[in-house]
Amino acid sequence: MLKVPDGAPLSFAANGFLLVESVFTAEEMAACKTAAKELVESTSGPSGVHVWMCDNIPVRFASVSRDLRMAAILRPLIGPRIEFLSAKPVFKSPSVHFASPWHQDQAYWGGATKWSAWIALEDATTENGCLRVIPGSHRRKRDHASVRDARGFTNRVSDDELEGETIIDVEMKQGDVLVFHDRLLHSSHPNRSGRERWSFIPTYRNADVPDTSTVWNTSKPMDTPGRHSPTQPKEK
Repeated sequence: MLKVPDGAPLSFAANGFLLVESVFTAEEMAACKTAAKELVESTSGPSGVHVWMCDNIPVRFASVSRDLRMAAILRPLIGPRIEFLSAKPVFKSPSVHFASPWHQDQAYWGGATKWSAWIALEDATTENGCLRVIPGSHRRKRDHASVRDARGFTNRVSDDELEGETIIDVEMKQGDVLVFHDRLLHSSHPNRSGRERWSFIPTYRNADVPDTSTVWNTSKPMDTPGRHSPTQPKEK
């Protein structure tokens, strides 16, 4: 059974993120990576990002997003009624290797608070492009510059504005999960490894809080009748 770290809500409230180790198995994550490569690698374009809304996501990845282990992590942070909104497989490779700029996700979608879970489909290191975060930065909204970027990162906070901030590199093992607030300032290292690095990122909100965001037209309740294995997904 998954054990959520003691004091997780307090840690999340202070830092804006929570790292939970060994949530999924290596077999589950390898199966997800193989499926993601087959489904989206050729269509993700220069960003290395592909978005599935909750009503058109493949069953395997819907199962990961709404897995009971994810619910066990999220409920102490969000509350008992959670809505799953969308998810995206994200990869870096020898050709898609850039560092993502500093930003808060809320700058892209607005509305009520959202929570995202960065799931490591394989090990993430400073060498292959792991995330960087600024603890406590979720406490206030930052101004973002609007820039033209063919890779899709059109809202960003410049490095100059972050002088003196504490920055943490979030290296993760395959199957680890990093949950973070949508105002947490984060970026990523470039991929200097010459190899792939895949992750999967579902996003959620509190169903009891009104949300003015127009990004999502549909949502799904987090509650599921039982655990659906990401390795052997339940058929529709």
